[in-house]
Amino acid sequence: MAEQQDIPALCRLRLAYFDEEFGDLPAEQLAAISAQLPDYFAAHLGADCVVAAAETPEGALIANAILIIEEKPANPFFPNGRTGYVLGVFTEPEYRGRGIATRMMQMIQTAAKDRRLDQVTLSASDMGRRIYEKIGFRVKQSKFTEMEWRPAE
Repeated sequence: MAEQQDIPALCRLRLAYFDEEFGDLPAEQLAAISAQLPDYFAAHLGADCVVAAAETPEGALIANAILIIEEKPANPFFPNGRTGYVLGVFTEPEYRGRGIATRMMQMIQTAAKDRRLDQVTLSASDMGRRIYEKIGFRVKQSKFTEMEWRPAE
């Protein structure tokens, strides 16, 4: 699991994920993200943010999976009031196909159990879906429709 001294590498991996997922971001947006990430990890890592990470034998981080923990009023879906959301699962391209993402996700599952989370959700890419299904994630069926609102719009 990542620790405070890993923050620079976590930031690097997060930006590499964005580069692969979204391509060239506008410079202003990239600068804002780059400025926010170190402060975010410094404030949240080990508390309501848990990061499973993989490293080379030399100690360089080459992959990570981020679990964001939320506490909210309990309901029938989460009676403990604690849920998790996984995001940013990323392995540097040259290390893919070795089971690293699977192992990190298993670490996330263990962390979720240890923290008594009622559920963990994620949005699966085509590349990751098979991994998540293999370790027990299922497509979420709900009578509710996921929606969002963005104040800036």
